[in-house]
Amino acid sequence: MRFYGIPSENRVEEIIADIKEGVWVYEDLKGQVRQELSPEEVKEKLKEILEQVREWKGSFTTMSQNTIFVFVHEPSEPKAFKIYDTSSLGCSTELTPPRWKVYLKGMEL
Repeated sequence: MRFYGIPSENRVEEIIADIKEGVWVYEDLKGQVRQELSPEEVKEKLKEILEQVREWKGSFTTMSQNTIFVFVHEPSEPKAFKIYDTSSLGCSTELTPPRWKVYLKGMEL
């Protein structure tokens, strides 16, 4: 499954707004939380995470404003998101596991 990095938080908000139906699975891998959410609940949860990303970009002055934290499968028809946190930044040849995964039930990532 291919994911596309979304560098603009405003664009992420537009993608989140396109969520219309289905049962969504929210996983916080660091907090070891797994929940099933309605479309409205998942929109709120993604907005909360997006606010956290904005705070990181505002508080870490050495971080580029173009740093990508949010990745989505099919931006035009969102079915899955992977969101990384600041621990993923560095000089690695591959990304660490995402902090959060949000996807339609049945699309186990």
